[in-house]
Amino acid sequence: MFQNVVIDRPQRLEDEIEAFKLDAVDDEKNYTAARLRLCRDSENHQPVLFYSQELSRNFKDPQDPFGKRHLIRAFAPGQFQAAADEVVTGKFQDTLLAHKQTIPDYSPLSDIHSTNMSLFLDEETAQFLEDVDVRIDGLSEDFQGIESVSSTPYLEDVARDATQIKRELAGLRGKYEVVKEKLADEFEEYLDPKTVSDEVFYETLAREGHLPQRLVQAHLSIRERMQELEAQLGQVQAAVFSETAPKIRLPRAVELLPAMAI
Repeated sequence: MFQNVVIDRPQRLEDEIEAFKLDAVDDEKNYTAARLRLCRDSENHQPVLFYSQELSRNFKDPQDPFGKRHLIRAFAPGQFQAAADEVVTGKFQDTLLAHKQTIPDYSPLSDIHSTNMSLFLDEETAQFLEDVDVRIDGLSEDFQGIESVSSTPYLEDVARDATQIKRELAGLRGKYEVVKEKLADEFEEYLDPKTVSDEVFYETLAREGHLPQRLVQAHLSIRERMQELEAQLGQVQAAVFSETAPKIRLPRAVELLPAMAI
């Protein structure tokens, strides 16, 4: 058993996972329980590694729509190293504070996916990984090498700024859809703005010559303000990332993944 990597007999592993989750709930901490499991194809007996990840963020916000998540991914022969990378990447995602655009209350205080993440393996799976040159001690070292970052008063201010921007954006987007619908009603040939792409809608808008100017001006004004706010939100997110990223100690495996650092 390592600090965050648990290896045990199959019949005991389920109890280990449940104990880990119950301890997190008792401590009121968000958690992720990840597992690698070796299975065999019933027809050709080829090995398949399954990576599962159960996430709970109930202590972020009881109403959080992303409060629970369960992932299952399969890795066939030739992809077993990718399974190990998935574990490390999952830990990185659980630790990173920045760039969570889909969370309405964007807050560096709570946008860590989970406080605790442990990986569970049965003994047969652990031995199989060693046999295919995925070293468990190396995986454990990488896995433990990622540390979460505590929020600062500066980030609290940034979080409030981001929340205000998102609220204004949400209101403008509602008005924008109403104006687009009214414009579509004025087109010579109606286009449903909910189903056509923005590019098609704007091309049609540019071709139409007799649209009410008040609607055209309202469309341009709202769209311009939305673009301004989206740019501001991007600046806020960049500020959060620049503040947090240097404080996160990453293993080499994750540092080589540039797509994860944006």
